[in-house]
Amino acid sequence: MNAPTKILITGASGYVGNFLAHHFSQQGTTVIGLDLKPHPKAPDNPNFHFYSCDVRQSEKMLGIFKKAEPTHVLHLAYLMDPTHDKTLEYEIDVIGSQNALHFAHQTPSVRQFILFSSTSIYGAHKNNPEFFTENSPRNPEDYTYAVYKKQIEEYYRDFKKRNDLKMVILRMTTAVGPSYYKPGGVVSSFTKSPLALLLDGINTRVQFIHEDDVKNLVGKVVNDADIEGVYNLCPKNYTNLKELANAQNKSAIYFPLWLLKLVFGLLWHLRLANFTPAIAKLMAYSIVGSGNKLATRYNYHFKFTAKEAFLNAVEKRRTLGTL
Repeated sequence: MNAPTKILITGASGYVGNFLAHHFSQQGTTVIGLDLKPHPKAPDNPNFHFYSCDVRQSEKMLGIFKKAEPTHVLHLAYLMDPTHDKTLEYEIDVIGSQNALHFAHQTPSVRQFILFSSTSIYGAHKNNPEFFTENSPRNPEDYTYAVYKKQIEEYYRDFKKRNDLKMVILRMTTAVGPSYYKPGGVVSSFTKSPLALLLDGINTRVQFIHEDDVKNLVGKVVNDADIEGVYNLCPKNYTNLKELANAQNKSAIYFPLWLLKLVFGLLWHLRLANFTPAIAKLMAYSIVGSGNKLATRYNYHFKFTAKEAFLNAVEKRRTLGTL
């Protein structure tokens, strides 16, 4: 008989890690959260146990794995925002991800390992298709976060794991919802901006997944003893900048992509903002993942379209005062 589900979440104090910790612990599942410090609104219930641990602290991290004996690992510890410390980025995003897999492999209780990757791994290119499938080429070019995602996916693919350890890679699109706590982020940035920028006149297709759909789908993956492989964690649709601008009664204007790249490059060089020229390309060129593979596996019907997810996040966060 299998042991009761016990989930270890690295990066438990990040946006996605925190709402998943809430979700599973409120359902009665034991959740072990690993991060540098607790989230200001971490779960306050007896099913959640927090450990302060840097994913680069190999000995300490392995000790937590051995002590906690989780059955599932959700790896979410990474640096999404670029930093000027490239060594730190590499150590957390790549070495930390290698550590998490190694320790899951060395802990016999772990039956399933879920790596949260990103649809940005497909790359921001002018000729991108309407939808990327899991078999589409991965060409992140110069966006460091996505480059490291590609590296770690390849490392995981070649890793000689235990036969009874199931590995799942979820390439997630941008998650939105009321649980976002810190200022900033795509919802508040777009909502507070007086204008929407159409870079080089492109009405960029954008995709969001609501945190409720993330909870539901990740819950199904955790309860699926047979699932393995790569899946896009995305809805089946997308919206675009003009649609979102119209929904918020703001104008969408032409803006040269080369100029935004120049501005972002200057701000980065002066250390005034965490924007790089690569981010300007992400804003211009559509990266939309097909969510059909995962949804079809579970006959899942999304609660929110991409547009509805964004607008619901705006509405709820205004009510909560976190926008």
